[in-house]
Formats: sequence, structure tokens, C-alpha cells
Amino acid sequence: MKYFSLIVLLIILNYTWSLTQSSDDIPEETHLSLQQDLRTIISDYIQKNLPNSKNLKFERLWTERAHANQVKATFTYSFDDPGEDIGPARVMIDGYAILNRTLDQNEEYEMWNFDELYILNNHIQFEEGEAITIGNESK
Repeated sequence: MKYFSLIVLLIILNYTWSLTQSSDDIPEETHLSLQQDLRTIISDYIQKNLPNSKNLKFERLWTERAHANQVKATFTYSFDDPGEDIGPARVMIDGYAILNRTLDQNEEYEMWNFDELYILNNHIQFEEGEAITIGNESK
């Protein structure tokens, strides 16, 4: 019985090792290209919709394989918004996007669809705080 338990343990260890060492069907170059394209899409969107914004900075941006032909891109970026109404502020946005590989591929290009975008957090840090006064109101 000791030998049987040892054999089962070795089989399980071998199986879990093979799972962690299995080759990813999405090459590293594809991940890097998707990250760069996502940076460009976000930068262009901010520049188009907030033309006065500046100092765009990607705090974090990484991609990971979600499924066989799917990548999850997680990001955190920030930028300075001059804000006409409330004054200048630093805006930070956290979220992720789901990208799916299209079935119609050719030999030159690999096509990915930017299918879903989720904004998880939106943080605003004002350069000059807004004063709030609390007074004694008598009825």
C-alpha cells in the first residue's frame, strides 16, 4: 500500500507540473503587441475626448491568457485634467478589457477583437481642495 500511495503521489505531481509548464498558445510577442495597441487606443481616446488633458501615464498594463483564444488586459492609467468646472485634478482609472482572437486569420496578420471593456475604479485627486463650510443653522 505504501508503494501504491507513492506512485499515485508521483502521478499527481507529474500532472500538476505538466499543467504549469504547458506551452501557452499565445506567444509573448502577441501579448506585447496587444499591450502596445491597447496603450494607443486609450491614448487616442483620451486625446480625442479630453484634448486639454496631459501627462498620460500607464501605472500598470499587463495581459494574460483567459481562454484558448482570449486575452484579458488589465490596466491602470492616470492623466492630468485641467477641469474647467472644478479645477485641475489627477484622474486615475482601473479596469480591464477582453480581447478575442478572430477565426479568419491570414499568414501576415493575427486579428484580435476588442470586445469588452470594464472600468472598475475611477479615482480623482484634486490639486486644490474644495472648501466646505458647516454653519450653525437656527430654525
